[in-house]
Amino acid sequence: MDFEYHKSQKYLHIGCEEPRAYYIPYASESAALDGKRETSDRFISLCGEWNFRYFSSVSELCGLDAETDETITVPLSWQMLTERGYDIPQYTNVDYPFPFDPPHVPDENPCGFYSREFYLNADDLRNRELYINFEGVDSCFYLYINDSFAAYSQVSHNTTEANISKYLREGRNSIKVIVLKWCDGSYLEDQDKYRLSGIFREVYLLSRDKAHIRDYSVRTELAPDFAYATLSLNLEATDSCAVSVKLTDPDGKTVFEKIAECGVTGVISERIDAPVLWSDETPALYNLIIKCGSEYICERVGFREVRVDGRVVLINGKKVKARGMNRHDSHPELGGATPLDHMIKDLHLMKRHNINMVRTSHYPNEPRFYELCDRLGLYVCDEADIETHGAKRCGNWDYFTDGEDWEESYLDRVKGMYERDKNRPCVIMWSLGNESGVGRNHVICAEYIRSRGSRELIHSEGISKRIVESNNDPEILKGLDIDYVDVESRMYPAFEAIYRLHLNNKERNKPLFMCEYSHSMGNSPGDLKDYWDIIYENDSFFGGCIWEWCDHSVNIGTREAPKYTYGGDFGEAQHDGNFCVDGMVYPDRRPHTALLEYKEVIKPVSAVSFDDKTGRLLVRNRRCFTSLSDIDLYWRIERNGTVVADGRISDIAVPAESESEFILDIPEYERYGICCLNIYYRYNESHEWADAGYELGHDQFLICETEQRNLIARKSKLSLREDEKLICVECGAQSYKVDKSSGLIVSIKNNGREMLNSPIKPAIWRAPIDNDRRIRLEWETNFYDRMKTKCYSAEIIDKSEGLVKVEAKLSMGADGAVPLIRMTVEYLFDDGGRAEIKCSAKRRSGVPMLPRFGFEFTMPEGNEKLKYFGRGPFESYSDKKYASMLGEYSTTVDKEYEPYVKPQENMAHAETRFMTVGNTSGQGILVSMISSPFSFNCSHYSSKQLTEVKHAYELVPLKETVVNIDMKQTGIGSNSCGPALDPKYRFEEEDIEFAFAVRAGFFNDNECYS
Repeated sequence: MDFEYHKSQKYLHIGCEEPRAYYIPYASESAALDGKRETSDRFISLCGEWNFRYFSSVSELCGLDAETDETITVPLSWQMLTERGYDIPQYTNVDYPFPFDPPHVPDENPCGFYSREFYLNADDLRNRELYINFEGVDSCFYLYINDSFAAYSQVSHNTTEANISKYLREGRNSIKVIVLKWCDGSYLEDQDKYRLSGIFREVYLLSRDKAHIRDYSVRTELAPDFAYATLSLNLEATDSCAVSVKLTDPDGKTVFEKIAECGVTGVISERIDAPVLWSDETPALYNLIIKCGSEYICERVGFREVRVDGRVVLINGKKVKARGMNRHDSHPELGGATPLDHMIKDLHLMKRHNINMVRTSHYPNEPRFYELCDRLGLYVCDEADIETHGAKRCGNWDYFTDGEDWEESYLDRVKGMYERDKNRPCVIMWSLGNESGVGRNHVICAEYIRSRGSRELIHSEGISKRIVESNNDPEILKGLDIDYVDVESRMYPAFEAIYRLHLNNKERNKPLFMCEYSHSMGNSPGDLKDYWDIIYENDSFFGGCIWEWCDHSVNIGTREAPKYTYGGDFGEAQHDGNFCVDGMVYPDRRPHTALLEYKEVIKPVSAVSFDDKTGRLLVRNRRCFTSLSDIDLYWRIERNGTVVADGRISDIAVPAESESEFILDIPEYERYGICCLNIYYRYNESHEWADAGYELGHDQFLICETEQRNLIARKSKLSLREDEKLICVECGAQSYKVDKSSGLIVSIKNNGREMLNSPIKPAIWRAPIDNDRRIRLEWETNFYDRMKTKCYSAEIIDKSEGLVKVEAKLSMGADGAVPLIRMTVEYLFDDGGRAEIKCSAKRRSGVPMLPRFGFEFTMPEGNEKLKYFGRGPFESYSDKKYASMLGEYSTTVDKEYEPYVKPQENMAHAETRFMTVGNTSGQGILVSMISSPFSFNCSHYSSKQLTEVKHAYELVPLKETVVNIDMKQTGIGSNSCGPALDPKYRFEEEDIEFAFAVRAGFFNDNECYS
């Protein structure tokens, strides 16, 4: 067979209908209002099992009789069936996975041959028109009905519709679809994702009346004071017909009804008084019922206005912030296929974590996704299926966007997106694509959207980037139209650049929007609070969308025991490694700690201040449209982890964009030890995404941190013994040994039980997180991962009644290098059985920041019980700590692990006052602060394991327990694809002072706080 259409830009669609608004016709008004398309008798699903045969090249396909006994589920990306050898899943970020020779595609072009039958009776064909809809096919397809060629189409993520009535017959009908991996359009689909193929979205037939509504657009224009609105309905029919229109409000009351004769086109316009406005907080939807012949169509209408005033984005007149998220279609078993329940789960999770916007990176999503966003209240930046990032590496990023011969292809993609989604109130921004340079074709696409009456914002990051890079150089900007976008869009800006290039730059005249920021790869990001402090402080800063929602991965295990993979795991030579596992949820949608962090930073309510003397609490409502009446405030005061007072304020009802003061009824209590006020915000009513009682955020105030009370010091006689190898100190049930050759504590015993499996030694290495991928080379060049400890001396420098002091002179260095750190470590053993470890260190200048500084030791098997007072229960670092609260936590070492797809540093706890780890009887080691809090990790995995093992499923836990006690770690940041770590979070000190205390024993609460 000769297939040529996919090789030429001249043939984008053959035998296809013009794009139209998405809708499903129903046989009754009630069915249309119910909106479940699978229940419509006009909707015939073709999803399910199809016959399938894979060819490594389309040249191997000879005719339409490719017999096969294999089947495939539709929808599904065929590479996900890894055990069958249907090609391989290939992840690339920037580079094209084929030679850059536009518009030519590889001769070895894999293809899938799909076939099935469906049955039609006489009534199905009588006075009917039947249309087939493909909602997503990657990359292009040839359609045959009863062995007759019916259509060709490309654009993977746009809907294709074809009228196939003339090819159908009563009884059995065959459908055959030949899907090719590559076509000329693939040059415009160079998105950062797995390159997958096949029919990956739903396929169905629509049975229509001969005369029916083909397309329509709904426009709502609000009065300046929002007192009324004008609703305009523009209709396009296949033939003249009578049309009845009814609008009901969100409560189901009829607003108006109208009957009109409609030619091929028609317009209905009505004034709506006091409309209920749609927003992320109040997703109020009217129902517009359009009846034509025997068909009923229900369109959900949202009255909302989006505009720019000066440099400020206004939605319904309010300065809304975009608390957004980039979301790819990604499923660990299905690939690009996104079942309805999968989409609902994603959006429910977003709402539960205070997210209010989605950018459909980097292509239009399945049409029902937008209906869900309408219903739930999520703004959408709808992005065209365009990315040409690989052209940059091939010498000219603007090659396609500024190429006249690609104009039709660009316009086709933007037109398909716009026309399908034009009626969706959730869409507040149209994106002309992603990372595709700049040029004439973007301008033409923007002009098309404007010509269709759109009042939504137009977005293109490329032009904003080019303006910034030009520094307003007229030669660089010569010939560029820079006014076709409504927002200045940036990716991953540094804090300094945000102010210098945008907020404080008088040349900038548009709102700032970060279409991507805070790259969430692995243990990341750590800069969210800093970004949002700036966003909230500046009206011209609209907000942004985190990169990104989920880890892209192919699961080669089971759902119960997944084995998540990434680029390079299938033998492909060209790939971008684990750069695809960069989400805030795991592939199965379990939240990363990053999502919990984001939830806290962007929560709509916060406690601004608290006066411990009067109980006055100032609460801020960051919502723009609604009060906090659906939220109850729970508070409690904890002293040393024990609740001493608590209460609840119902329906706090702080007005939108306001602050209110509350008086907490706090009884008298003794203020000593560590006292904190914890505040929890919980829904007092159920929402679709969260039940009543769900916590949408918390706040905390440290009231006091003073000396403990009522502690009885237990003292025992100290005994000291020294030989040529060891310094041995005993105190009651405790014994310590310092090895004189290494200068390290090598043994701690309690009642004869050994607590150490390895010495307590200095440590600076952490298993690199993904954000360390740039600095890691510098660390390794300076041998940070190969440090050895050198002891120059270890001697007793003081012994008196109740005290023994040992001093060790140490250094840390690597083979072939000057020592990195020189230090003096003092071990002070007292008659309370405690050992204080005090370290004064000097880091060599001119070397990179340290990953961490502290001490590491291993405990024998059986030390599983963990208790600590620090930031928990989630991992916390200097710049990633807001999901966690200061408090006392009891857990197990086994649970102190965050299973990132690619292993790395995880589950540290910052600002710790004490931690104890031991056996089930409570016998173990207590580590406590001396003058400053510390950070700790407690794990069954060593830093070496986490550094070297490539996948979480390959990790084998140690029986022993690995403990790190750190002065601090370098922060987390988002440097995997973002700015360098902010200096205030870098471990750059050259003079280091760190101290903590260690004691072994059986510990009750009082002893932990001593």
